[in-house]
Amino acid sequence: MNQDFKFPQIENCLAENGVFLITDICEEGKGAAIANTYFLQTDTGNYVIDPACGKRRLQQIKARLPFKEYDVLLTHSHLDHSANSGAAVFFNSQVICHPLVAGKINNLQRNYTDVTAKMVREFGVHGFFGRTGMLGPTMIKLLRWIQKQSPAIFDRLLHAVSLILCCIKVGSIYPPTRNVTFLSMDQLADLCFENSFFRGWAIREDLFALETPGHQDDHLSFYVPGRKLMFAGDLISFLNPNDILDGSLKETHTWMKKMLQLAEAGGINILAVSHSLPIVGKDQVIAYLRSVIDKQEEAFNTIAEIIASCPDKSDFDGIMAKVYSHDSELIKKILKINYPRSISFIDVYVYLYLKEYCREGMESRTNQ
Repeated sequence: MNQDFKFPQIENCLAENGVFLITDICEEGKGAAIANTYFLQTDTGNYVIDPACGKRRLQQIKARLPFKEYDVLLTHSHLDHSANSGAAVFFNSQVICHPLVAGKINNLQRNYTDVTAKMVREFGVHGFFGRTGMLGPTMIKLLRWIQKQSPAIFDRLLHAVSLILCCIKVGSIYPPTRNVTFLSMDQLADLCFENSFFRGWAIREDLFALETPGHQDDHLSFYVPGRKLMFAGDLISFLNPNDILDGSLKETHTWMKKMLQLAEAGGINILAVSHSLPIVGKDQVIAYLRSVIDKQEEAFNTIAEIIASCPDKSDFDGIMAKVYSHDSELIKKILKINYPRSISFIDVYVYLYLKEYCREGMESRTNQ
C-alpha cells in the first residue's frame, strides 16, 4: 500500500474484496495526475490494473506486489495508465487490452506527439499555447514566424518539444510488445448484469472486460460481478473526454449513464476510478455517478448554448472567445482547472461538440 495513503476505512473495504491500491492521492477530495494502480486477487487469477507511468510508480509496484504470478489489465492506452506496462517486472505476465490498442502500442508517445500536433493544427499556435497560458506573447509570436517561414521546421520543432514534455511528464516508456494480448473483436459478446446490457469479454468466469468508450475509443472497464466491483478507469470524470484523437462526447454520455443504471440496480458497491479515491458503498456510488453526470450535462448544455449563439460554426476562435469570456460559475471553474493545470481541456471538449453535433461547422473548417 501507499505509505502516505491514510484512509483506513477505504483500505479495509478494498482489502476485504481482494483489492489493494497504489495512489499519489494523500488528501480526501483531491485528485492525482498519474492514474491509480490497483492489485486485484480473484478466485481464478491475480491482476495489476493500470501500472501507470514513472520510475517511482514502478518502484512502488515492485515493493508492494502481493502475489508472484499475475496478469496486467489496461483500461486504455493513455500514457499515465500504460507507460510502465512493458517494464521488466511484467515480463512474465500477459498484458491484456482492447483490440484497438494494437494500432497504438508501438507509438505510445502519440499521447504527446500526435495529440499536440493535432491540437496546434486545429486550434492554431495561440489557441493551443496562448489560451491555456502555456507560452507568453513573445514565444507565440516566434512560433508563428517559424511556422510561416518553414512549416517543415515548425513541425519538427513541435515534435521535438512534445517528446521533451513527454520525457519530463511521463519518464521512460515501456510498450508491452513482447507479452501483449489483444482481446479479439470476434469474441466480443453481449453481456447482461442486473438487467444492464454491455458488450465485452469474459477474462475469467469471475472477471469481465466491458467496452466503455468515450474518454478514448480503446477504453475498457473491468467488472467483478460477484463482488459488485467496478474498475472504471477514466470513464467517470468531469469534463470528459479530453482526447482530441479518440474521444467522443456521445459515447461518454452513453456509458456513464449505463454505469449509473448498473449501480442503481445494485450492481456496484465499489467504484474504483483512476484519478480519485475509490467510492465505497452502493448509495455513495450512485450519488457520485449522478453528481458527475449532472456536471457533464451542465457543461454540455452551457457549451451548446454558447455555440448556438454563434452564427458561424466554423469560426472556432470566435466560439472559444465566447467560451473563455462566459460569466457562468461552471465555465469559471472549468478555466481554473484547464490544461496544463489539469488534464481537462475545454478547447478539446468544444472541438468534439462541433465534430459530433455540428457537422456542417466542422466541414466548413476542413474546407478552409
